[in-house]
Amino acid sequence: MNMLGEEERSDEEGSFSMASIPKRIAIVAAGGLVNIIFAILLYMVIVAIMTGSFATAISSAGNFILAMWESIKMIFTGRVTADDLMGPIGISEVVSQTSGILDFLYIMAVVSMSLGVTNLLPFPPLDGGKILIYIIEAIRKKPLKQNFELKLQMLGFLVLITLSVYVAFNDVGRIIS
Repeated sequence: MNMLGEEERSDEEGSFSMASIPKRIAIVAAGGLVNIIFAILLYMVIVAIMTGSFATAISSAGNFILAMWESIKMIFTGRVTADDLMGPIGISEVVSQTSGILDFLYIMAVVSMSLGVTNLLPFPPLDGGKILIYIIEAIRKKPLKQNFELKLQMLGFLVLITLSVYVAFNDVGRIIS
């Protein structure tokens, strides 16, 4: 269920669009952040079970976070291409090859972290894109025109769907070959 003013702007008191920009950013960022926190906690539990050491779990979780950060940097520097991406089809193939509950939970942690991080990327149809729009609004001290924002979201959605179809075809190609 959406808050009043979340999908369409509303001037009603208490609506999402009347909330302060920091509050709107916090609300939008919450979904991705929950995914990331879940991934880190799950990863720590897995490592703690495997090693019997909570200290090792914390240290390993730090390395897990740094590895994700490096992956993000690789996307933005072009060292990761669309051919390297994996979608639901590829992920299901990887999950089918797991050999036990800990392997499965590890893949679940990686997928949860990836979803959270991806959702927070500053790309228009994603939550990170919405956060970027709120930051622009804060700098401009006025909202973007609703029509412009809608066109920006639709263009981003078109790019995202095109990328999804491309990744799905690559996933199928990898499975077949």
